[in-house]
Amino acid sequence: MLENIPEQFTQLKELLTEYFDSNLEYYKFSGFEKLVRLSVALSITALFFLLTMFALLFFGFGTAAWLTDILESEIFGYAGTGALFLILIGLIYLLRKPLIERPLIKLFYKILYSQKHKD
Repeated sequence: MLENIPEQFTQLKELLTEYFDSNLEYYKFSGFEKLVRLSVALSITALFFLLTMFALLFFGFGTAAWLTDILESEIFGYAGTGALFLILIGLIYLLRKPLIERPLIKLFYKILYSQKHKD
């Protein structure tokens, strides 16, 4: 029985090395998968933000032209549009937690910590 102890330690060392190597590979893959999912989500969010900014830009020019026709003054048309955007910025700032922070946190949590269904 005492003769088998070095052999058992050798086997135990091999098993532990194999276990840690497989865990390392698993965590590497898991980290890579989460990094890819996060980068895709950030890309989509950035694209959405960019398109929204373009829409607001053209909406602002349209609103300024419309207010210019109504107020019969180009300065008041653009100033009115600027005032509308300042009010919009203020509302977004006041409602930033429910409109921006919480949905983004939920989105990133879902992306990073969701479990795939195994078939």
